[in-house]
Amino acid sequence: MVLYPVISLLDDSASGGRGCPPHTGTVPAFQSIERKQRQDASEWWLVAQPDHAALAGDLAARIVSAEFPRLDAEVVQAIAAHDDGWAAFDGAAKLNGRERPLSFLEMAPRDFLRAWHDSIERAEQVAPIGGILVSEHFCRLGRWRLELAEDKPEETQLVRDFLASEAERQQQLSRQQHRRTEEILGLVDALQFCDLLSLYLCCGAQDSVEFPQKFSGRAICLRHEGELCRMQPPLFGRGVSLAVQARRYPAAESSSISIPVLLG
Repeated sequence: MVLYPVISLLDDSASGGRGCPPHTGTVPAFQSIERKQRQDASEWWLVAQPDHAALAGDLAARIVSAEFPRLDAEVVQAIAAHDDGWAAFDGAAKLNGRERPLSFLEMAPRDFLRAWHDSIERAEQVAPIGGILVSEHFCRLGRWRLELAEDKPEETQLVRDFLASEAERQQQLSRQQHRRTEEILGLVDALQFCDLLSLYLCCGAQDSVEFPQKFSGRAICLRHEGELCRMQPPLFGRGVSLAVQARRYPAAESSSISIPVLLG
């Protein structure tokens, strides 16, 4: 689940009721997302992972920059399906010990590895390249998880087993498609950029951010101009207007909305 804090437990007078005020200057995109996922609040909008992934696919389909990798229909569909395996976990809000809904960042390895596996299976149904891209996306996350060295030995072994299994899957799928390794790695970068951008939009972050992926040697930054998220360099031509479904927690009279997304 992606958490969008609505009513913060902190003094939010400096942020117009959006919780923690944004950082000054530019911060890494994931840092801004993680900050919102850890923020204490009394109410949240909850965005299911498959809905966040669908938004990532919508974003991918609308990128028109010549500096960005070309994303064909199969790649866009894979991006839109890259978190479908989370559906089994997002049907109801899971709570931590403080009656606070669990963010996707707080899931245990046994659970997120199941979600990753099922997401890869879904992407593989789209096309072999879809399976490769989503597999490598989660393998990168798995290798990062090992670098953190925060899990119990048995959990670490589960991640290692996942990586070994996915290496075999990728070898098998690579024989069923025509793209070279360099192109595939660029497409994984594109998936991960769209994933991060969607997460940023879904969690209500307001920071000016820089994304870690580089395309044609350039990093991509985002800053807010009122309700508009301005991309630099521009990616979406004259701009796009999208939305993502969310539901209120705890449930209120108006228990679901479409969160608007404006990018230029």
